[in-house]
Amino acid sequence: AKFGELTGEYDLGLGIHTGAHQSIGYKGILLYGSDEQKEKYLPSLASGDVFACFCLTEPASGSDASSIGTRAVLNEAGTHYVMNGSKIWISNGGIAEIFTVFAKTPVVDAKTGETKDKITAFIVETSILGVSAMVRQKKKMGIKCSNTAEVYFENCEIPVDNVLGDVGGGFKVAMNILNNGRFGMGACLTGTMRMLIAKAIDHANTRKQFISNLREYQGIQQKIARMNLLCYANESMAYMLCGIWTEVLLSTSWRLPSARYSLVRQRGRV
Repeated sequence: AKFGELTGEYDLGLGIHTGAHQSIGYKGILLYGSDEQKEKYLPSLASGDVFACFCLTEPASGSDASSIGTRAVLNEAGTHYVMNGSKIWISNGGIAEIFTVFAKTPVVDAKTGETKDKITAFIVETSILGVSAMVRQKKKMGIKCSNTAEVYFENCEIPVDNVLGDVGGGFKVAMNILNNGRFGMGACLTGTMRMLIAKAIDHANTRKQFISNLREYQGIQQKIARMNLLCYANESMAYMLCGIWTEVLLSTSWRLPSARYSLVRQRGRV
């Protein structure tokens, strides 16, 4: 939370990059990954040796995540899913090596025997043949150092071991990842709010209108007071949620092997 607050205050581009990497990029592995997946991916992700991203949004699917068109079909051998489709507006998409990707997969209903398309989450490595990313440079108003890309999947074969969570359970995975990511956004924007308040106070102290500084006017005082009130409320909620989330992490079994433990063990510190 504190790191997010600092990036929000000094560089939102860096804040978006780190948030896309850890708040949503590899959060799915932390929440739903098997022990083998955590052992394989978390050490390099936690150390920053490789970056991650979250691939959900598509040209025809934004807020309605359930309408995605990317598909992944199990091959006849039952060893790989063959994925085809595309994603847009993917933060870190042009530099990430590990993607959390959501695609429709055919799932047989155990009760009715009917086959339906349901969303499944996958861990996709950029080294897989058929995965590509295109970075289109946009003239952004801010967050200019944030890498935003279009990602394409063309007959890329994803090992069945890279399914994240249950087959057909990807919508729940996506929503829980995003719910966790919103916590990081709140902490990050606390820093942004604090920086803007400081600029507003500086302007009120130096700008004169009708002989007096702006700070002398009750209307300006009320605006600055309300800005501080909202910033304090946002910060309080962010750190309260951080404390709750920490308790959850410490009380559940899936925290092990944690990224930190795996990392220090690989580097010979344990």
